[in-house]
Amino acid sequence: MPLKNKWIVITRPSHQSENLKRKLESVGAKPVLFPLIEITPPADLGLIEKQLETLQDYDLVIFVSANAVTHSFEKISPSILQNVKVATTGKKTADALEQLGIKTDFCPKEFFNSEALLAIHEFSDYYAGKKIAIIRGEGGRNLLRDELQKKGASVDYINTYQRVFPQKDLDVLEQRAKQGELDVILLTSGTSVAKFFGLAQEVNWINQLTLMLGSPRMQKKIPGSFQGKLLVAEDPSDETLYKKLTEIF
Repeated sequence: MPLKNKWIVITRPSHQSENLKRKLESVGAKPVLFPLIEITPPADLGLIEKQLETLQDYDLVIFVSANAVTHSFEKISPSILQNVKVATTGKKTADALEQLGIKTDFCPKEFFNSEALLAIHEFSDYYAGKKIAIIRGEGGRNLLRDELQKKGASVDYINTYQRVFPQKDLDVLEQRAKQGELDVILLTSGTSVAKFFGLAQEVNWINQLTLMLGSPRMQKKIPGSFQGKLLVAEDPSDETLYKKLTEIF
């Protein structure tokens, strides 16, 4: 088993780490949970509930993450989307909708991000001039909204969750590295990359590390000063990350 006794750091939010953790443990790997991000409800829940109650008035609703799905349908019934087109930026998000009985009309088959959604021919033919809601967490990129607006779409954000950052330093990882208990760190979002290197300022030991990124796009966020080993998965899904890990060990 190529992953046996390999120490693999998972930096996803805690509630999104369990599936990959169990899969790694089943083949003898030693996953370490080190969430750089956690997901919490937004500050103004009342405002979000009012926005969600208007979803039937849109032509298209885009969910940018499984978290967006989870935090939306804690408040409203999935039936509100029965006459509305639905899009996602990735398969994991589409799967979360399917579990609620919601059909996804537009979803990339690979490279799960905003660019991949925009590249779908049927999607680009559809959204011009439409009224669209993008359901996401507070912050994040504006690429999707900006591109939709270029074709005359009217776009509203509904921010159903916020990100908080529980780690204050990288001391735990430094100790593991010194003890030979750190083979690779998984960074699966642009936010996690930014937070990791924010915590790593003036820390030289990280240049001995191996990092695996969740998509090629994330390479742009790696500081030029980083001298460690960089691996890149095609997308941040658990399946793709696991496959990539088995290929490198």
